Formats: sequence, structure tokens, C-alpha cells
Amino acid sequence: MSPSADSGPAFSIACLSPQPWEIDLPTNRQQIMTRAARRGHPVLFVDCGTFVGRHLRALLRGPRRRSTARRLVSSQEVAPGIRTTIAANVLPWGHTYAFAARVNAGLTARAIRRRLRRLPAPAVLWLYDPCFADAIGRSGERFAVYDCVDDYPEQTGGHPRKHALVTACDRAAAERSRVVFATAAPLVERHRRSNPRTHLVRNVGDFQHFVPAADRAYAPEALTTLERPVVGFAGNFLGEKVDFELLERIARSRPEWTLLLVGPERADTAERLRELAGLPNVVWTGPVPYAEVPRAIAAFDVGLIPYVSNAYTRSCFPLKLYEYLAAGKPVVATGLPELAGLEPHAVLAPDADAAVRAVEWALGTVGDDDREARQGVAAQNTWDTRTARLLDLVAAEL
Repeated sequence: MSPSADSGPAFSIACLSPQPWEIDLPTNRQQIMTRAARRGHPVLFVDCGTFVGRHLRALLRGPRRRSTARRLVSSQEVAPGIRTTIAANVLPWGHTYAFAARVNAGLTARAIRRRLRRLPAPAVLWLYDPCFADAIGRSGERFAVYDCVDDYPEQTGGHPRKHALVTACDRAAAERSRVVFATAAPLVERHRRSNPRTHLVRNVGDFQHFVPAADRAYAPEALTTLERPVVGFAGNFLGEKVDFELLERIARSRPEWTLLLVGPERADTAERLRELAGLPNVVWTGPVPYAEVPRAIAAFDVGLIPYVSNAYTRSCFPLKLYEYLAAGKPVVATGLPELAGLEPHAVLAPDADAAVRAVEWALGTVGDDDREARQGVAAQNTWDTRTARLLDLVAAEL
């Protein structure tokens, strides 16, 4: 596959991701690498988030034994231009102990170097997992880029040893990489202290995937009959993100509204989610495949991003902002200072009472002109535009 005319110099990519390729809801890793491959950049996608021992158990018991075996010893094509492999995490707790992180990164770098010989040179190491910073300069790459899409130290849940390790690795990844991308202003400020070639490139949405949700008739029949207005949230119900108290306040203060919740429960929030779903005006769909998420969002009158305010969310720029806007839905958000200034398309509320007032205002902005304006903003912030920006920045370094 040859590079497209607008993809710049030819290069291959070795992408180190803490997530596997196959996940329920595609994130930056899958979206960017899919589009990079389409532009003619061969991708070796390395699943580096799991201890090899777990893969070996899957090899013995799992339904995808052949796939696991291939990725353990070589690589497997999963999409045009994309092959996946499994990192050599021979030591457990590589995201907790520095020694394990160094050993795993060193062995994985050796395996990447061997596999990159089969791909067109030069190669770029594209790092999403800072705990593999020691692979930089040892994987046969021309240089590394650090794509920092979250505040990784704050994802450690307050575990002191993990927090210390990830903080050190996060800094090392920025220092050793040729260029750094970050999705939020606080992350840019942090990494520019280590690397002046740090660029703000915010998260975006899958525009074409969510555009059909502008038509309410696109929703499944079971959701078109819900009492309107429907105020909805679609996503993962993560304890460090979702403000369940706010959702309950909204549901109780406006019993004439329907609060529609779309997404899977998590172990740490399952009980709270089920309590919330027990309220008479709350509907919870449970897990919905990514292909069907736009159909659920089509039932929304207003899209919620109900996040708590904490150290983690201060550096969040959620994907669902532009997903909702692509669907033409007005957005009301909490706990996300990075969304300030996006009015009138997205309103940032400081608390539950303000969120209710913001929803009431948003319900008055559902005309055709409002919807088209929101979709116009989303059309300028897509995975295609973000991928083009990232690849241009990498090409400039080549």
C-alpha cells in the first residue's frame, strides 16, 4: 500500500497501546491507526497492557486460541495495513514496579525491532503507554512520538506506587520522544516543560458514524416511545468520571423528563447504576455495540456529559462531545473545564442545579438551524482531520 498524496513522507508505525485492538468502544488508538493505515502507513499495533501469563491462559481456554497464539509468536493482520502483536510482558505488575516495566519494555523493544525489519523504513514508535518509555531508542525506530490522550498518573486510582511509576514514565516518555501530542491544555503545559515540541491536538468524534443520529426516526422503536424530553448519556460508567449524584438530582428534580443511560456497568459502579435505573423516569439500556450507539443517541433531545470535578477530569476532553454534536444534539457538561468557551453548542455547568437550567435552555435550541450549526462544528473535528494533523507533525520531523 503506497502513501496517499496528502500523507507526507512514507513511514511505518509501531504503536504501543495499553488497550488491545478489539474493544467494545474504539478509542484514539484504533481510530488514529485505522486512518494512518488507510493513508499508506503500515501499522504494527502492539497490545502492551496485559501480562503474558493471562494471554497464555487464553491460549489454553479461550475461544480465540489461534489468534492469541499467532500474536504471541509473530503478528496477525486485523485490518488492511494493520498487524497486531502482543508485548513481551514476561513480568507481572509492569505498571506498578519500575523493574518489571524496564524488563518488559526492553524485551518488547527487541521484538518490535525484529518485526519492523519487514516493514518499510523509516519507522516511528507511537507511544500511548508511558510505562514503555524504555522502549524508545531501542525498537529500531527513527524516532518516537508520545500521544498523551489522558492524564495517566491520575488514572492510577491513588495507588502510591503506581502513581509514582506512571508519573516518572510519563515525564520520561515526553523527554525521550521527538514530538509530543496532548489532548488538553494542562497536559500540554506539563509536557512542554520536558519537550518544547509539544502540540495541543484535541480529541474529536467519528462524524460519519454519528451523523445519522440527527434523525429521531433512526432510534430503535423501544426508545422512540419514551416520554420526552429525553436527556441522555452514552458511555462508560466509570467511577472516576461519572457523577451519579448529579444524574440522580436531575432525574428527581424533573420527573417529567426521561433520563436515558446507554452503556455497560462497571464493577465499581454497578450497584450505584442499578439504584439510579430504579427511578421511574430513568431508563438504562445496558451495553450497546458501538455500531448501535448512534441509534440510541438518536432518541436524545439533549446529550449529557455528567462528569465529576477532580484532578483527572481537569485534563479530559471527551470524545463524546463531537459525537453528540455530529448527531446535532445540544450538549450539557459538568466537571470539564476544557470545554469552557464552546457555547452555545456545549454548555458547561458548575453543579446539578445549573445543569438542570442548562438542559432547559438547550431544549429551546433544537431547531434545524441549531442542529446544522452543531453538525458544522463537528464536521471540522473528525478523526480524519485529527489524523491528518498528527501525520503532518510527524512528517515535518522526518
